Amino acid sequence: MEAVYIVGLLLPDIDEEKTIKNVKNYFEHEFPRLIAQSHMSLTYVQSPSFDCIGSGINTRNTQEDKIVGKLGAKEYIQITMKLISNCPHDYMVILKNYYIHNMTNIDLQELLGYGQTRCNELKNMALLYFADAFIDYYDLHVYIPENKKSDVMPTY
Repeated sequence: MEAVYIVGLLLPDIDEEKTIKNVKNYFEHEFPRLIAQSHMSLTYVQSPSFDCIGSGINTRNTQEDKIVGKLGAKEYIQITMKLISNCPHDYMVILKNYYIHNMTNIDLQELLGYGQTRCNELKNMALLYFADAFIDYYDLHVYIPENKKSDVMPTY
């Protein structure tokens, strides 16, 4: 019973549908804005040579507001790409090809070797996984209030 309580504290119940929607919004709307703010091109981010590690620069100069904005955007891009690269293989393939390289659903299904239903299930699981991985930087989860929780375990 104590282990269940501890896991409940570490892994609070989330509304999977709304969390998936938040992560999709991040990739479809916020991530492109971060790319624009960083003055990078999408082509550069899509490049296999894109440096996901980052330069480690944390200093500010006289134009600190501009620099913080640029570094913040660049750091979020680097973090996003690093987290995608660290996902389980199928999730990484989905996130990178569908959300970064703008691959179609049909091409993604062919690449993965799955039908539409399984590919959509995996895409949702990849989005939930990314939300969990991204939590140290920004929390994309939508939590279920205590009074509406059920005993259903997450699907991923």
